[in-house]
Amino acid sequence: MKLSKQQQKYVSAVLEHAPTLGLDLNKVNYSRAELRQVSMSFKGKKWIPNWITHDLSRRVDRGMFSIPEIHEQYLATGPTQSEDDTTVDDTTVDEPVMVSDDMGAHVVSDDMVGASPQI
Repeated sequence: MKLSKQQQKYVSAVLEHAPTLGLDLNKVNYSRAELRQVSMSFKGKKWIPNWITHDLSRRVDRGMFSIPEIHEQYLATGPTQSEDDTTVDDTTVDEPVMVSDDMGAHVVSDDMVGASPQI
């Protein structure tokens, strides 16, 4: 679908504000709450544009809207390095870790994880 200038501005706003709002751009459907966050960041008002909310072909469920243009443009521009970085630090700690809370101190070690309690 060809977007008007105003529609494109909103899609661009989603792409711009999503990382700071913690929104996943690698999808097509967005909730009303997610779009309201973008609207607040973009315009300072919670209102979602009518071209999204009043178009029945975009409604996938109550409070869920399909906006494939966001996903298409996200893929076209490519995810940023921080969004694409999926490496996990898998270092192993061999020594016990001291955990404390209001109930007192407890020692937790790897050999205790998954062990069944001794009664």
